[in-house]
Amino acid sequence: MNRRLWVVVLLVMAALPVLGGEIPYRPYEPVEIGAPFTDADAAGRRPARCPHGHTVDDPFLDKQYPLCNHGQADDKGQTGSAGCDIGGLEARLAFKPQQEIILAIVDSGLELNHPDVDPAVLWTNPGESGTDAEGRDKAANGVDDDGNGYIDDVHGWNFCRNSPDINEDHYHGTHVGGLLCAPANNGTGIAGACPGVKIMLVKIFGLGSSLGSEQIATAIRYAVDNGARVLSNSYGSPSFTQAMKDAIAYTAQKGALFVCASGNSRKNMDLEEEQDYPSCYGVENQLVVGATNNRDLSTFCNFGSMVEIAAPGENIFSLFPKGQYRSFSGTSQACPLVAGAATMVWMQHPDWTWRQVKRAVLDSADQVRGLSRYVVGGLRLNLFNALTGRPGRRLPAEDFSQWREEARTLESPHPYPNQKTLTFDLAVPGARKLRVHFARLAIDHFGDSLTLRDGGGGLVEYINGIHAAGWSEVIEGDRVQLVLEAGDYINEFGFVIDAVQWLP
Repeated sequence: MNRRLWVVVLLVMAALPVLGGEIPYRPYEPVEIGAPFTDADAAGRRPARCPHGHTVDDPFLDKQYPLCNHGQADDKGQTGSAGCDIGGLEARLAFKPQQEIILAIVDSGLELNHPDVDPAVLWTNPGESGTDAEGRDKAANGVDDDGNGYIDDVHGWNFCRNSPDINEDHYHGTHVGGLLCAPANNGTGIAGACPGVKIMLVKIFGLGSSLGSEQIATAIRYAVDNGARVLSNSYGSPSFTQAMKDAIAYTAQKGALFVCASGNSRKNMDLEEEQDYPSCYGVENQLVVGATNNRDLSTFCNFGSMVEIAAPGENIFSLFPKGQYRSFSGTSQACPLVAGAATMVWMQHPDWTWRQVKRAVLDSADQVRGLSRYVVGGLRLNLFNALTGRPGRRLPAEDFSQWREEARTLESPHPYPNQKTLTFDLAVPGARKLRVHFARLAIDHFGDSLTLRDGGGGLVEYINGIHAAGWSEVIEGDRVQLVLEAGDYINEFGFVIDAVQWLP
């Protein structure tokens, strides 16, 4: 994570006004930002052909590892692991929509004149289109033709300015929305993950705009009252408000699925003092999303028992205002991928309920080793599986009653030193598999990390944050190497291992 950027973000947020004693909801700012690109930078680029044999002609496709990860490096230069993706290119061919389902992106709008945005992806309000009795275009006649309380809300509504102008004046919504709606095979920019999905734009953020929870709650109700079945929400606040909880409960009553990002602060949201909202409202139709990288590891997202699935969210390449493209890292980027997947599943099964759609998305997700500390069951989205009704990959079940256990002590300094890399080795000769028990585990939230590698150097877990006592992931072989890396800033207690289990 870019720690200096995070400090700047915190200072900016601290300077923003507090509304009625609550900390306002804010879009989750990226924890890393890549260099900007334009269409001129695409000149001469040819998208790499996916190993599955599927490709599109968008020149920046090779930067889109969530759609097809064949081991290419991301924008940060980190080499990926082939297959750590959502099967996005295969999914395009498998998609067989039966009915239109509306996806509301509750964010900061979309740059409609971006060269890689096709306005045809936008939901069009049937009550505000066509001509009125006087022959005027309903989209611009200044009349609330459909009587929903909003004048000329053709593609959504701007709750910051109380107007139908849903154009971007920030950046967040364009990056989020571009992941879904950028047209594929147009020889320009990137390929969106969700062809055929109609997007309603519900604008709750803007440059210098600050809405209270009651206004955002009104925006959420607007979305479902006007037909949205899935809502993508990449924002949060540490403040609980009843208005927001009631609004999400209202979406459940209307039969919609409320997908939300978990947040980027590596907080344990099972602890009362570290809860973040809307993730922690606990309304039954919520689906809370964490983030992975191009090796299927989680490195910055909030975690807890409410986080049920992850999707690629680190160094994600998408649209940026002023006709640009760049990569961001955040659960804001993972959230729309899951929301889009749910919408596509629903389009194939329009008679399903949100419960059935959510279940299908979870059952088809792949279980990833090293992710269960941050996501319930360690599940990462697989769009191809979701659309084809295939079960997700599951890790082998272990019968730990057949394993041996002994006390074993291994610990870091407490607290561990800054600007150091410490290496620890633990071996159990003759073991086929092993795991270690952490009696205490506290690694600084930002930047520091504890990695676990097997005897062959394979990465098994990437850990930071403060965690309850518990076992590590299962490690193949008879040894494990732990590497604790610390940066320049605040450190933490470190770790204490007090036991090891192994399979002879």
